Amino acid sequence: MSSPDTPGSGSAGPRRAGRRLDAGLHLLDRQIVDAGGRLAGKVDDLELVEREDGPPYVAAMLSGPGALSRRIGGRLGAWFESVQARLRTGDEAGPARISFGVVSSVDTDVHVMVPRRDLPSAAGERWARVHVVDHIPGAAHAPE
Repeated sequence: MSSPDTPGSGSAGPRRAGRRLDAGLHLLDRQIVDAGGRLAGKVDDLELVEREDGPPYVAAMLSGPGALSRRIGGRLGAWFESVQARLRTGDEAGPARISFGVVSSVDTDVHVMVPRRDLPSAAGERWARVHVVDHIPGAAHAPE
């Protein structure tokens, strides 16, 4: 994220909204909180985009076993990646990708403007609900 140019700073460049963050300190390993205030995963890695006219920016947060596997590496990382591959639906491979455009604020958590059910990081929870929880007697009345 970039910081706004301050008046009198001598900068002739355009003003940019936002603020600068240390991605490793302010984003990685932070909880993702959805629009309803519910936990929706953790930021396990980041997708950065380089640009010719300035520093790179965060395009997306990567979450779930697929993203974490790359940070862990080795056999455990390969196991995490295989779990992620089984949980993903559709043609999209790799970790759950959450566009940084849906982030509303960053403090002790990363708040997003969409409900948890619409985030790709909720795939593991959906799988567990369909294949495990729904088969438990009485689970049909449990809140989401």
